[in-house]
Amino acid sequence: MTTMAGKYVQSVKLFTILVAALAGVTGAILVAQEDNTEPSVWDGVYSSDQADRGQKVYEATCARCHGADLTGGRARPLVGESFVRDWGGLTLDSVLTRAKTMPPGAAGSLAEERYLDILAYVLSKNDFPIGTGDLTATTAPDILIYGSDGPDAVPNFAMVQVVGCLATGSDSDWVVTDGSEPIRTREPAASEGDALLLTQAMPLGDKEFELMYVFPDPAAYEGHRVEAKGFLIRRDGPDETDAINVTTVASLAPACSQ
Repeated sequence: MTTMAGKYVQSVKLFTILVAALAGVTGAILVAQEDNTEPSVWDGVYSSDQADRGQKVYEATCARCHGADLTGGRARPLVGESFVRDWGGLTLDSVLTRAKTMPPGAAGSLAEERYLDILAYVLSKNDFPIGTGDLTATTAPDILIYGSDGPDAVPNFAMVQVVGCLATGSDSDWVVTDGSEPIRTREPAASEGDALLLTQAMPLGDKEFELMYVFPDPAAYEGHRVEAKGFLIRRDGPDETDAINVTTVASLAPACSQ
């Protein structure tokens, strides 16, 4: 597979990740984000005791950066709209993976159970329902995060992945036509391994995206079925096309129908 690396938007943190589950070896299925039947943070996925344990660990290791009330300080807020905006559309293992890079200067210094306890406390402070069992590393990858309004569309400026056909736009810019619905990702580079198998299996759609700041020139991929990743820029005008500020364009097949 060939790749074209784009340039990054400096003002947006690159901490989103591709979250996908591989079901079987051949019949891999990418669970669509709009599939409301998958487990979510609204289904009682942690226990009260776990959240209580997490509060103690949070206060000892996290509060100095994220604030005693989780509203942020030297680090991002972990409650309210900020939490949903940062993590909505992803699953809880994405937050767990990020948490394991903390605290600063001592990444991975806690036992996995303690990171899970902290995450349970964060969920409780966001008023997600309490359940009867603990959140575990096994259940976290299946649990979708979204706010009280339901699983909304991917928010503006989120890092996303789309699959579609690379074409030249009306202004000689590059566009993806027949594009899939954008899904959130934390990985800005081209998909590899199991993630690539899932990407290759993604169906085309009816979306169109303008590709911004593609470098180097992807002319060799014109007409190819491609994967594009970057920061989503939603446009409000009735005749305006959403854009992607590109981090990567990768060829999946030499013909879009493949």
